[in-house]
Amino acid sequence: MSLRGFICCCLFAISIAQNETNNKLFPEDFLFGAATSAYQIEGAWNEDGKGENICDRFTHSNPELIANNANADVACDSYHKYKEDVAMLKELSVDFYRFSLSWSRILPTGFVNKINLPGVTYYKNLIKELKDNGIEPLITLYHWDLPQPLQDLGGWTNEFVVEAFAEYARLCFELFGDDVKYWLTFNEPKQICPPIPGTPSPGIGEYICAHHILKAHARVWHTYDQEFKATQNGQVSITIDASWQEPASDSQEDIAAAERTLQFTVS
Repeated sequence: MSLRGFICCCLFAISIAQNETNNKLFPEDFLFGAATSAYQIEGAWNEDGKGENICDRFTHSNPELIANNANADVACDSYHKYKEDVAMLKELSVDFYRFSLSWSRILPTGFVNKINLPGVTYYKNLIKELKDNGIEPLITLYHWDLPQPLQDLGGWTNEFVVEAFAEYARLCFELFGDDVKYWLTFNEPKQICPPIPGTPSPGIGEYICAHHILKAHARVWHTYDQEFKATQNGQVSITIDASWQEPASDSQEDIAAAERTLQFTVS
């Protein structure tokens, strides 16, 4: 090591030594966990009665738009290997596991007129495995995988989907709510619009889609609050994502532009 390098190391060590040790602890009720989504890990895309969703249709119809023509037909094969997944979660000592339900695995048509019992059984088994290992399940109802039959009718740009989502959510509360106390309606809702990859509709479709998602979230929150909270004693929320914006300069125009972007993407 050169003399210059040795001096730099010494100065760095002195600087660290002079800083107070951070002994702050997380609050006792803080939960550490891991998270996934159904399409990303489950695989078994057409097994045991599961219906097609928009991710299945898009990846199968447009493989050239995806690196290496990849899809999630198998993915991590969590549908068959969920016990191994839970064992790894236990080894990590997590408090909770956040995962999403595949709407199409429970309701192949998207509507409650046809319930796929093998799909329901899969999630019941996963929830039980988690709780048996001291891990709290946290369920996301929708993580970007709308049933294709609903998309064929307009998807999130058609107001009927608000009722369809509310019925799906009510069914999930009925099926799993006795064992699940934490629910999220949507994962990162601003990423859902445009509601299907490769179909931008600036200024029209995105706003209609966002309006319906907000209505669907509110509808489901009130459904749980009025029909399930008293007996199941759980919580319903939503996952919001955002990108922070800084003004490019001290000019009023840049400051206003940064604030406008924050208001548009966060609020």
